[in-house]
Amino acid sequence: MSGLRAVLAACALGGWCVVSHSAAEVATREPERPIIAQLLSDPASYAGRQVIVYGLVIESISDAVFLLQDVSQRPLKVVAAPGRKIAVGDQLTVTGEFDAQAAPPVLHAVELVPTRVLGGGGCC
Repeated sequence: MSGLRAVLAACALGGWCVVSHSAAEVATREPERPIIAQLLSDPASYAGRQVIVYGLVIESISDAVFLLQDVSQRPLKVVAAPGRKIAVGDQLTVTGEFDAQAAPPVLHAVELVPTRVLGGGGCC
C-alpha cells in the first residue's frame, strides 16, 4: 500500500488527519516519465510516486500481470486491474504508482493506453 493510500485509510478509520501537502499541490504534480532502467537502478527515488512509462508487453503472466519492456531493454512487472485484454506484443503507455518495496519492484497501473509508434523513435 502506498504512503498516500495508507494515510487515507488511517484517516477513514480515525476520522481526522493532518497531511503535509495540500490536495491542490498533490493534484497538480505531473507524473515523471523515466525509462524503466531509471526506475530499476534507483527505485528508492521513485518509491510511491506516480510515473508514466511506455513499452512493449513481452510476457503475460496473468490477466492482470504482465512484463513491459522499453528502449532500455529492462523488463518491469506491471499489475493492472483484472479483466483487461493484454497480449504479448501490445504497445502501452502505463500510468501507475511505483512500488519499490516489492521484489522485484512493480508498477501498479491506474491507466493503460494502447499506443502505436508510427515512425521515428520506437520503443523496443
